[in-house]
Amino acid sequence: MLGLKKTLNILLLIGIIIFQLMPPAWGAEIDINGKTAILIDQETGRVLYEKDAHLKREPASTTKILTALIALEKGNLSDMVSVSEKATKAEGTEVWLVEGEEHTLEDFIYAMMLNSANDAAVAVAEHVGGSVEGFARLMNERAAQLGLKGSHFTNPHGLTAPDHYTTVYDMAIIAREAMKIPKFRDIIITQTRPWHGEDWDSKLRNINPMLSYYPGSTGIKTGYTSQAGYCIVASATRNGKSFIAVVYGSDNKAIWRDAQKLLDYGFNNYDHVSLVKKGEEIATLDLAVGDKGETKGLKLISQEGFSYLVGGDENLLPERKLFLENLQLPIEKDGSMGHISFMLDGKEVARVPVVAGGSIKKPVTWMEWWVRISWVLVGFLFLRIFIRYMQKRRKRRKIYTSYRRRGSRRVGRY
Repeated sequence: MLGLKKTLNILLLIGIIIFQLMPPAWGAEIDINGKTAILIDQETGRVLYEKDAHLKREPASTTKILTALIALEKGNLSDMVSVSEKATKAEGTEVWLVEGEEHTLEDFIYAMMLNSANDAAVAVAEHVGGSVEGFARLMNERAAQLGLKGSHFTNPHGLTAPDHYTTVYDMAIIAREAMKIPKFRDIIITQTRPWHGEDWDSKLRNINPMLSYYPGSTGIKTGYTSQAGYCIVASATRNGKSFIAVVYGSDNKAIWRDAQKLLDYGFNNYDHVSLVKKGEEIATLDLAVGDKGETKGLKLISQEGFSYLVGGDENLLPERKLFLENLQLPIEKDGSMGHISFMLDGKEVARVPVVAGGSIKKPVTWMEWWVRISWVLVGFLFLRIFIRYMQKRRKRRKIYTSYRRRGSRRVGRY
């Protein structure tokens, strides 16, 4: 039999192992190796965890998320793109393009996002922006449109360059915007894709290992330079919950654990609370439909659903406020009637459109009836005048014709 001391040591060891395997509790500090990190809810953009989230860092190849976003928004995927000499000289990861080689813009985006090809990124930038410098302006303009203040971009691939930086917060928002595009989501989860190059045929292979081993992984992009360290923008979806985790400046092996810890924290500690369902009756609006105070009830229907993530012992939910518009009759079924704003701490966290559940015709007032009758009477009067005019004209023409006939008979007698 085991001694008491040895038994206690074994139980203690088992307890330590179980503790290490347990997911971080809600509100607990997560041990992240990376210099900066963030976890956001993909649906709302709500920040669930952060570590120096606004510290400016080199983003390495995660830059390509913004490059792909702009290319998909402004480019035509079927366009043929010719490779420039500058593109062939891009350093780092490449697909060995040669000057004059042509592929579709779609092919280059795949090469850029799967293989992290820097030469493909330059080809995309030159085609969409006219030049690398022109494309960088588009990148900074798009970041400004998203309200980001901690970023400045000078190239489409993320190689170290002066004034090329961002924050994990900014990149999380950029990634969330890109994930709204179905084609972007299709690209980043593609594992392999045939590549027919000028000098070689091969396969593009997605270098993001989380797609293979992390349940529910949906992307997005890895990155590395000696100055930036190991970087990742990871996303995953399970049971209707979607999160985006960004880690910058981690170690080679720790980067994957960092991303997994953040995503696990989201999945294990947060759940959705439904605040409104699609097609739900929000309220009934009584609208005046006549001069005598008659009213008719109009059901207001939610056009979309909205759920809010709640973690741990949180009990504060957004307040629902209804804002009505377009109350003029007539009202058509499914016509826009306004929106619901979900407010938390004075800020709008979501907005859901509200539509009419039925139709209401515009009532005809006595004045409108009198105007209509007046127009009918005026029309009838003009018709009578026109008929009398035509009758008189026909009568004159008949008299004139008869006179001419009698005159021609008299002439014929002489």
